Amino acid sequence: MIDGLKVPEGVGQTALVVAWMRQMESQRPDALFQDPFAEGLLNAIAEDQSFTEVSNMVTRASSSTREYPAYFAVRTRFFDDELLGAMRAGVRQVVTLAAGVDGRTVRLDCPPGTQWYELDLPDMTAFKDALIAHSGLATTCERRGVAADLTANWPDALREAGFDSDQPTAWLVEGLLMYLSDEAGDALLSELSALSAPGSRIMLEQLEAAMLGEEGKPSRDRLASQGARWLSARDDLQSWLAGHGWHAEVYSGADPRIGHGRTVSRLPACWVATGTLTERADAAPAG
Repeated sequence: MIDGLKVPEGVGQTALVVAWMRQMESQRPDALFQDPFAEGLLNAIAEDQSFTEVSNMVTRASSSTREYPAYFAVRTRFFDDELLGAMRAGVRQVVTLAAGVDGRTVRLDCPPGTQWYELDLPDMTAFKDALIAHSGLATTCERRGVAADLTANWPDALREAGFDSDQPTAWLVEGLLMYLSDEAGDALLSELSALSAPGSRIMLEQLEAAMLGEEGKPSRDRLASQGARWLSARDDLQSWLAGHGWHAEVYSGADPRIGHGRTVSRLPACWVATGTLTERADAAPAG
């Protein structure tokens, strides 16, 4: 463990579970991606109590169905491909909201000049910064960790870190919206859209509405064991994004068109979406 650095709790614990899933995928002979940062993370926390806790969570989740980890592999690869596509199209500014311990800034082949902003709460941002330094892995972009509360005035923190709202941005909103209320999610999308120049891209994930009903109870119970709770879900992502100026395509997480031959568990049932902004939103960011 890195001396003096405590592993964040709550939703931060779910980030460690997903990192473990990415490490499991990286070890497969037919891996959809390689994630050396996930391996470095797990090595760094090997002596922390959370290591055993997360290991037990992953074991329980994986034993419930062989297809459970496949969703996280498919989701990761989908967003990888969309981010790389945006950068190949000329986008040089990337923002990850609630970045957690995602390792894309050290493993994706970013074009020269790419600036990547990773927003999260202060304790998670400090933890991530230390992990990057401890891992010895070189970033493939100019990475900037931004400590910000996404339910408060995060746009100012982003600007202060150097973000330029006049440049197209690739936004990644992965593993976040379901932990926000409907009102907070609406506010986040409004703020994000107002910060986006034409040509910006968005990649996001949200639960299917059924996950807040009886069908989703097993997944909610598993999440509760990790100290977290889902607050929202929706089945209207395409029209929701269109209302903010984004032309989007939406896929089920189990859609074979994005699965690379993997069979994905029905639970948890999620949507993934990718979209492009044609004109800037009229609303100003909330402050």
